[in-house]
Parts: sequence; C-alpha cells; structure tokens
Amino acid sequence: MDSIYWIILLALLFLSVFDLINGVSNDAVNFLTSAIGSKAAPVRVIMTVAAAGVLIGAVFSGGMMEVARNGIFNPGMFTFHEVMLLFLAVMLGEVILLDTFNTFGLPTSTTVSLVFGILGSATAMAFYKDPSHMINYLNTDQAMGIVSGILISVVIAFTTGAAAMWISRLIFSFHYQKTFHWCGFAWCGFAMTAIAYFAVYKGIKGSALEHTLGLTDLMAWAEQHTFIALLLGYLAFSALMAALQYLLMANILRLTVLAGTFALALSFAGNDLVNFIGVFMGAHDAFFVAESLGGDVSAHLMEELGKDAAPIPPNRLYLLTAGLIMIGALCFSRKAKTVIATGVELSRQGDGGIERFGSIPPARVIVRGAIALGNAVKSFIPPRMRVRMNHRWDPVPLPVNPQERPSFDVIRASVNLTVAALLISTATSLQLPLSTTYVTFMVAMGSSLADKAWGRESAVYRVTGVLTVISGWFMTGLAAFAMAALMATALHYGQQWAIFPLIALDAFILVRSAVYHRRREAKIAEHIHTQEITEDNIVAACSTLVSESVQELRDIFVSTQPALQTSDRKALKELHERAESLSIRNNEAHKYDVLPLLYKMQHQSLDSGYHYVQALDHLNEASGSLKLFAESIFAYVDNNHTPFTVEQNDDLREVYARMAEYMEGIVSMLTTGNFSSYAETISCQDELTAQIAKATKRQIKRAQRNQSRTRSSILYLGMLNEMRFMTIQLRALVSDQRDFLTM
Repeated sequence: MDSIYWIILLALLFLSVFDLINGVSNDAVNFLTSAIGSKAAPVRVIMTVAAAGVLIGAVFSGGMMEVARNGIFNPGMFTFHEVMLLFLAVMLGEVILLDTFNTFGLPTSTTVSLVFGILGSATAMAFYKDPSHMINYLNTDQAMGIVSGILISVVIAFTTGAAAMWISRLIFSFHYQKTFHWCGFAWCGFAMTAIAYFAVYKGIKGSALEHTLGLTDLMAWAEQHTFIALLLGYLAFSALMAALQYLLMANILRLTVLAGTFALALSFAGNDLVNFIGVFMGAHDAFFVAESLGGDVSAHLMEELGKDAAPIPPNRLYLLTAGLIMIGALCFSRKAKTVIATGVELSRQGDGGIERFGSIPPARVIVRGAIALGNAVKSFIPPRMRVRMNHRWDPVPLPVNPQERPSFDVIRASVNLTVAALLISTATSLQLPLSTTYVTFMVAMGSSLADKAWGRESAVYRVTGVLTVISGWFMTGLAAFAMAALMATALHYGQQWAIFPLIALDAFILVRSAVYHRRREAKIAEHIHTQEITEDNIVAACSTLVSESVQELRDIFVSTQPALQTSDRKALKELHERAESLSIRNNEAHKYDVLPLLYKMQHQSLDSGYHYVQALDHLNEASGSLKLFAESIFAYVDNNHTPFTVEQNDDLREVYARMAEYMEGIVSMLTTGNFSSYAETISCQDELTAQIAKATKRQIKRAQRNQSRTRSSILYLGMLNEMRFMTIQLRALVSDQRDFLTM
C-alpha cells in the first residue's frame, strides 16, 4: 500500500477528532438548552446525564454509517484513489464549516453539512472523471429529501411549539405549583411517554443496543401495535410519576426534563455520530478492503462499499473512543457553551438587557405584522375572557441572586423536550427526513413566542437572531457543497502535493477562529459584570467600574503622543481599537447597566442614584471623545500625511504633559476615594483649559501665515478641541462621583 494513503487515513483520523469536537459543540444545543436554561438541575448533573446518553448512544451506533459510505454517491464507480481523495475533501471542508458556525455561536445541521459535503466532493470528482454521465455517480434523492424535510420541519416545529406552549401556559400559568399538584403526574406521564417513544425510534431502534438488550421482538410488536404500546406506556409512566410525586415528594418536572435530555443525547450520539466519523469510517473500510487485495489498487473500483455489498460492521473501539471525545467536548468546549448560550438567550424570559443580535428591517416588519395580527385577534375575544387569560401569564417573583434565576421555567423546558421528541419520532416512524437541530431549535423559539418571552422590548432582537440562525441553516448546504467541491478540485489537480498545504490551511483557520472566539467571548463577558453586583457591594463595585474606565482612558490618551510623534501606525491602530472598545463598553453600560444598578440601590438615597447616573453619562461622553481623538490621529498617520512641525510638537507636548497631570489627579481621587485634592484638580483644569486655548491661537496664527498644511491644521485643532471636551467631562465626572460616594 502506497504510503500516501496511510497519510490520508491519518489525516482523516485527526480531522475526525476536530469534527467530533466541533460537531458536539454545535449539536449540544439540541439536548442541553432546555435543562440548562430552566436550571432543572446543577450543571454537573445535567452534564452527567447527557454524557451517559452520549456514551451509550455512541457505543451502540453503527447502522447510519452506511450513509457516508454509499448513501450520497456510488462508490463502485470511483477508484480507491478517488474515494480517498473524495473523503479527504469532505472532511477538510466540513471542519472549517462547523468551526465557523461554532465560533459565531450559531447552531446548524451537521447532517446537512455531511450530506452536501459528500455531494459536493463527489460531484467535483465525477465532473473531472466523466462530465457527461455525472448523474450516474450520485444519489441525489437523499440530498433533495433532506432539503424538503428542512423546509417543512422548520415551519411545523415553530407552529407546534408555539401552540403547545400557549395551551400549557393557559393550563398551568407561571404560578403552576397549585395546578401541577393535582394533575402533574398525568402531564409528566404524557411527556415521559413521548420521550420514551422518541428514544425508541431515534436512539434504540435499528442500533446494536436493540440486539444487545434483546428488544428485537418487543420492538417489532410495539411497531405493529403502536397505539396500544403508547397507551400502556402512558398508564405506566403516569403511575410511576404519581408514586414519585405523592409518596417520595420528588420534583417530577425536573426528572422529566433530565429524562428528555438523556433521550436526546442518546439519539444524537446514536444517529448523528455518522456526521462526524462516518467519513473516516468509510475511508477506513475502503483502505483495508484495498489492502486485502494486495498490489497496486489505486485504480480499483470500490464496489465493496456499494449498497449491494454486505454491510461492514463498525469498529466498537472507534465508537467508544468517539463517545469519550464527545463527552470531553461536551464538558470542556468553550464554543459549545457559546452555541448553547445563543439558544438560551433567544429563549430567555424577560425584556431588557444586552441582546446578542441587533435589529434588521425584516425583523422589524415581522414584529409590526405580529403586533397588528395580535390586535386583530384580540378584538374577537370578549374583554373579561381576555383579562382572565392574560392573568395566566402574570410573572412570578425572581430570585434575588441573578445566578439562581432560570432563563425560563421547567414547564417550558418540558414542553420543548416533549414536542421535539414527538415531532422527531413521528417523522422517523414515517421515514420523513428532518434535522434534529432544526426541530429542537424551532420548537424552543415557538414556545418562547407563545410564552411571551419576546416582549415589545426584545422581540425585534430575538426575531433577528432567529432569522440569522435560519439563514445560516440554508447557507449550510450551499457552503458545504462549495467548500467540499473546492477542496476536491484542489486535490484533483494537486494530488499528494496539495494534501499538506490544505491540512495546514485547515489548521491555520482553526487557530485563527479560536483566537477570534476568545476575543469575542471576552468582549461579551465585559457586558455581564453587573450580574455580580449586589446591594451590599454596590457602592464599591460602581466606584471600581468608573475608576477602572478612567484609568484605561488615561492610559490610551497618554500613549497616543509618542506614537503620533514617531508616526507609529501599528501602535496608533491598536490605541484606536482600544479607544473604540472602551467607548462601546461604556455606551453599552450607560444603556443597559443603569436600570439594573438603580434597582439594586433600594436603600441608597435618590440623590445618590442621580449622581451615579450623571457620572456614567460623563464617562460615556469622555470615552466617546477619546474614540474620536484616537481615530483622527490614526487616520492621519494611516493616510501618510505630513508629520507635525517642530513648533506644533512643542506646543502639543506641553498640553499633553498638563493633561496627563490632570488625569493623574482624577484617577488618584477615583481610585482612593479621597477627594481632598479636589480643589487643586479644579485649578489644574482651569490652567489646562487656558493652555489649550493658547495652543489653539498659536495654531491659528501658523495657519494664517501658511506655516502648516491644511490637513495638519485640521487634525491639530481637532485634537485640542477633543482634549478640551474631555477635561470638561472628566471634571463633571469626578464631581458627581464625589457626591455619589458622600451622599
């Protein structure tokens, strides 16, 4: 066997590991969002339950591996050499695609990425092999079936989730404990039956687990007598839930959510494992089939992998290893947390706060249309009935500690899991193609809408998020097809010489995306610091927030002078980015942190809260001025304009020195909380203002005498003006901060 095929097989092995990590990070949203969002149990318990489902599902997976081997293309019409390059092209493209979606926290379908990746690679290989008979090399029916399944499942999942949640909330309300006490066992019995039905059809039926547990005959009987089996299951589960609720005083809603999490994890690993290691397993089988033939087999047609050939049993060691890697990714992947956070944020109850997505015109149109439709529907409902119905959505008091607040309650979590399980298992029993990611996500979005989680304050941002995710879904197939076809083209023309550069390209993109993801998450983390502030530490925490921002403002300002004097473009670009980040952060804090902080100032005086709001306002204005200051300097140097003259630099150096001294005094007061030198700082500010005015007049004289260029004068005067504005804002800030601390 030529050593190049060993290299390809090893490359596929390592790429499969990365694909496993990326795939689990993406699909974790399917089975973890409901449990984590509702805080049905501690995170370690949720992870343990999910890990158990993943490991069992992975070890007993196998039947779906045929999809990668021969479900999309006809391997008997490709040579061994072409098959190995085809599989390598698929993995090179899929790793990049899934990693990109995970980096931005967008859940997508790993099934679609696999199917269209194989289709794209096979299409390219078939085109270069025999363009006139390409269709004979492909099985396009399955790919088209998946596309139609996506279109249908997205709409059905959203509407079904919304309807089920509306009825559920009408029955239980947010104050569900009293109603749930006398009918909760029946509700959970129904949910557990649906979850068990789902686990059977998606996690056990057709897998090795069915034969291992000796369930073949029982499964055959249940399939023939579905209604009786479901009725018996409902009665059994209802009795069990009643016993747990009334005899053991167990929280059966939480148990139901954990059971649904286990079932979804079991199904995910049992069926979707093919999306991550199916390509490697196909190449592995092709490799050892070819090796058993001996000699030069590069031109051998791989009929042994075709649909007419006997199925090749999966290697259990590979499956076990894959399961362990999936568990590791589930527990430690930061990108998995990002994808889960997207689902939770779009589903969370309550308005206000920082949203992960902005606002786009289609979302605004949809929200306006929904409001108009809602008003029209309300006109047909009698007023008294409407009032009584609205009371079912009266919110409950939230825990004081933000860390203990669920994004939504366990009623909604159980609806999400139950409806998703019913839809997926029903479609599976009818042999209808769909994506579990699409169904679970859209059910959660539909239930969020019906649960009034999308209020007037947040609806447009949530709809934007949903539209962003959905558009990403439809781009998945096209992107997977194009990337795999591009990789296959490069391998076709480059052969073995293209393998290492393409692997290096994949590695480079993965590293770059990891760096970008860390920076992006750090930026998001900067916006959630108010959750850690309590009423006991609010004064100290608010003072720290202000002082740290002013310190950073001073550091950025002071650093611009030497960088400008030496025309250090790189340093000025970094300072501009830091100033922009500071301005955005303070602007977001000014918009979103003020009200939550004021709510926590229950025992502070009204004047104290007023002065803190004013201090934040001045800080926002000062950081905005610094952003314009740094931006204008960087643009000037970036455009290679003429440096300042000696006279300009001398005047500017004096203003900088005085400004730095002024800022140092303000930082000292804010950091120590000692405002005894306040009068001296005010005096320094008056002198600084006079010095800025003096430097401005000198520059005007130079401009009148034609001793400086136009752009140089514009920048110089603009810098002096921004410095003057910053001094005013910083003086007002320290004054309000002093009053805030002494009230």
